[in-house]
Amino acid sequence: MEMKKYSAEELQKLKENASIAMVSPLTVVIKGTIYGHIYEQWKKDRSIDVVLKNLTRFGIAPELLGDSYVDAIIWEFQARYHYSKSDMKENAIDAALIASGVFYAKSTSVAWKPEIRHELLEKYPGQSFEEGILRLGLTPEIVGSQRIGALKQSARQELKKKAAAEQTRMERLQAIEAKEGLPEADAFIYIKHPYVAEVTDRDKLTMTESFFSEAVSLKDLPIEDILKVYEIDASLIKRSCMFQIQQELLTWNKGVCAEPENNDQTVRIQSNRMQALTQYTEKQFYEMKCQVRNLIPLQKKELCRQIAEYPTALTYPYGYSMRQILGKIGISKTTYYKALGCSGYGMGEEIRKERDARDLAVVMKVAEYKGFEKGIRQIYMMMPDITGEQFAISKIRRLLRNAGIKTKVRGENPARQRAREFHERNTKPNLLKREFRLHRPNEVRLTDVTYLDYGHTDDGEKQRAYGSSCIDPVTGKLLAFSVSENNDVELALETLARLSEHPTMIGALFHSDQGIMYLTDEFQEKVAEMGMVQSMSKRGNCWDNAPQESFFGHFKDECNYEKCESFEELQTMIDEYAYYYNHERHQWSRGRMTPIEYEKYMQAMTDEEFEAYMEAERAKYANMKKKAEKKAIERAKTLGV
Repeated sequence: MEMKKYSAEELQKLKENASIAMVSPLTVVIKGTIYGHIYEQWKKDRSIDVVLKNLTRFGIAPELLGDSYVDAIIWEFQARYHYSKSDMKENAIDAALIASGVFYAKSTSVAWKPEIRHELLEKYPGQSFEEGILRLGLTPEIVGSQRIGALKQSARQELKKKAAAEQTRMERLQAIEAKEGLPEADAFIYIKHPYVAEVTDRDKLTMTESFFSEAVSLKDLPIEDILKVYEIDASLIKRSCMFQIQQELLTWNKGVCAEPENNDQTVRIQSNRMQALTQYTEKQFYEMKCQVRNLIPLQKKELCRQIAEYPTALTYPYGYSMRQILGKIGISKTTYYKALGCSGYGMGEEIRKERDARDLAVVMKVAEYKGFEKGIRQIYMMMPDITGEQFAISKIRRLLRNAGIKTKVRGENPARQRAREFHERNTKPNLLKREFRLHRPNEVRLTDVTYLDYGHTDDGEKQRAYGSSCIDPVTGKLLAFSVSENNDVELALETLARLSEHPTMIGALFHSDQGIMYLTDEFQEKVAEMGMVQSMSKRGNCWDNAPQESFFGHFKDECNYEKCESFEELQTMIDEYAYYYNHERHQWSRGRMTPIEYEKYMQAMTDEEFEAYMEAERAKYANMKKKAEKKAIERAKTLGV
């Protein structure tokens, strides 16, 4: 491992520094007293600037030590919480060892880097640890006798372990040679295996290059299955050993190696290998067949080109014929030869795009003729005269749509389109169906808005206000009558607010026409919040809201609101009329009673009396429907239908 070392000039400067205790080409050790003083200053202000400042104070240039040394000092300060003066020399050495790159920080201590420790152990005893440490660029004094002693102890244990393993291996080998068998099943039974190079332990073995050269064709299989092909029981092999074999298989690139000795076991293994390869090939063909169904033509063409390069029975004695390969993949012979022989196969989309681009240029030539705007129909009619070609209207429309081009002639108004979508989304069905009086009181509410022209402006023009009312069609009672200078959703919401004084039955119908204020989300949410279900008349059909329209007719006939000269005067007159309408004005069709009286009359009905009332109203409703149907038929005849 190559590390940055101090130059001879830098080492000389460091040796001459009174604050430095020990020096080596890889690192230096600060004196314990200096190190302790820096630590005491750092505790007061835990920043790197304090460390740099104090190093400079004692004549130690931080840039000479390097960033890694300063980082090691900071780590030491942060990792130790029980410094004492006696620890300072040892802690200064620890920081130096980390800065050297030979050791690394481990929790609250330092340890050899694994690769360096392994290198020292591998060269021992041929190279002593002291010699190895000097070669690295450290000195035994900096490393310390305790660390070197621990390393020697590890080396002795490792040598002892290797010697024991070698002795066991030799005993197993002698047992096999003597054909006495083994006392227990372990990896040593494979010591004579033609594809095993060496058995280093009872659960660890090394494979030959011949094994990797052959087994690389099976590398996608689980390592247990590969070993089974080569008559090796995976349960006898250490998991780490199998992982190492598999990793070497995945990176093998040495090509074909010498074949092992030819014997009965080798023949069996080759037979196992051919069988495994056949099964693996069949599995690959099946997976390819599953994917072929989803391939686009261009991908299928590329696949056929690759298939054409497969070795077949013509070039490989044990190979498949082309017909067998195509059958296993699921590609017909017709498709295969068409994909190889037709240059345009799989290019349909590209050809179509090129054709559309050319045709679009023809369309645009007509559209831009003399600079006048043209609609799709005009382009269609003028195309033969200008270009000598003729496209269908649908094709012209498709070409322009795909290109994102819209003609300005007779184009759809975006605002009108949004309004239509809004109307379709918020229009409610006619749930009332003109059954105005086939309900109990407070089960139905009718509402509408009318204009009210009154007084005069300074220019002599009439002033206009808008009245929004709501009635109960069963009792004829006027529930709310709001007036405003603007016909907007605020007027409709004010009418709803006044209805809070007249509670309805649960699920009562709130019926109106399809006016814009009744279609707004705000208004519809308020109606739902009040526990009512919204219903709307058919578009342009005033008969679906007849009682409400009738009220406005009576109001305009009976109330001289036109004479009012101010809005306040109009509001006062409307309030007075509302009281008069409910409490004093009698209604012929409701037993000549006022709405208030009729409401009390209906609420006092028994169930039998109410049922008799409903029977009479249903008969009236049925008669009304017959008359309406008859009138509709007569009207249809006059229209020539």
